[in-house]
Amino acid sequence: MKDFFYYSVIIKNINRPSGSLPSLDRLKKEYICYLLKVTGNNKTKTAEILNISIPGLNKKLDRYGLTH
Repeated sequence: MKDFFYYSVIIKNINRPSGSLPSLDRLKKEYICYLLKVTGNNKTKTAEILNISIPGLNKKLDRYGLTH
C-alpha cells in the first residue's frame, strides 16, 4: 500500500496545484484496481486486503464503474 500511495498521491500529483488533487473516491477506485491487478483479479484476496466482504467489494466495483 505504501508504494501505491506514494505513486498515486505524491508522484502523479507533485506538480499539480492543490485544487486539482484527486478525490478520495478516485484514490479508492485506483487502489481497488491496483489490488485486483496484483492479486491476479482475485476478488477474494482483494476483499480480504480491504477487510470487506465480497458483496461489499462488488458494491464498490459497481459504484466505481469497474466490471466484475
